[in-house]
Amino acid sequence: LYYDPQEITVSVGTIVVWSNDDTAAHTVTSGNPSSGSSGTFDSGLFAAGKTFEYKFDSAGTTEYYCQVHPWMIGKVTVQ
Repeated sequence: LYYDPQEITVSVGTIVVWSNDDTAAHTVTSGNPSSGSSGTFDSGLFAAGKTFEYKFDSAGTTEYYCQVHPWMIGKVTVQ
C-alpha cells in the first residue's frame, strides 16, 4: 500500500488526480501522520476504482497521507 509516485512536482494551477487502484478504501489528506490534517484538502474515504482531485493554486510543498493507513505518505511540490 503506497502512493505512486510518492512525490511529484507540478506547476501552479495543476489539478492533481489520485486514483484508488487498490482493493481497500483510502484517504488523501493534507498533512502528515504525526501532526494530523493540515486542513488544505481531504478526500474523505474513497473506495477502489474512485478518484479524488485537487487544484494546486499556489507555490509551495504539501505533504499528504492516508488516515486509514498512516504509513502511506506523499508530497506535492508546486512551483
